Amino acid sequence: MTRFLAVLAGVLLVTSILLMAPLAALPALILVAAGWWFRPAAVAAVLVAIGVLAWADTGVLAAAATGLVATAYLLNAATVTAPIGVVPTTLPSVVGAVGFTVCAVGAALLPLRLAWAPAVAPVVVIVLYALVIQGLGPRSDRPEPIAGPPAG
Repeated sequence: MTRFLAVLAGVLLVTSILLMAPLAALPALILVAAGWWFRPAAVAAVLVAIGVLAWADTGVLAAAATGLVATAYLLNAATVTAPIGVVPTTLPSVVGAVGFTVCAVGAALLPLRLAWAPAVAPVVVIVLYALVIQGLGPRSDRPEPIAGPPAG
């Protein structure tokens, strides 16, 4: 299943590049195919997609769709040669990718113009990340003993 998802995501990545810049589709196709065996080529294919997005000056939704496809491709291409049982496309990874994409699209399409928002945004992101991570960690009612020097 992982190989199928890697192939599907690779084909969708090349198709999205083809729609934006047809001349960049051939190098992307070669890099995507090589990325199934050589992981740095998969990263290079995604970098080609990012370059095409910047050069073609596409809209927010096209960039979001390409980003989701690139995420799916990297998740699945990185584990094609992994041992049996490694599943990259889990419910948390899909929900996280789609959730962050929806947040990014919402932020890009929001017509609000605040001059101070770029200064506050990194702090808000760090605080939200800390809150999410704190909620995911296991709770311990008793503190772990601190190991001291050996007695004797």
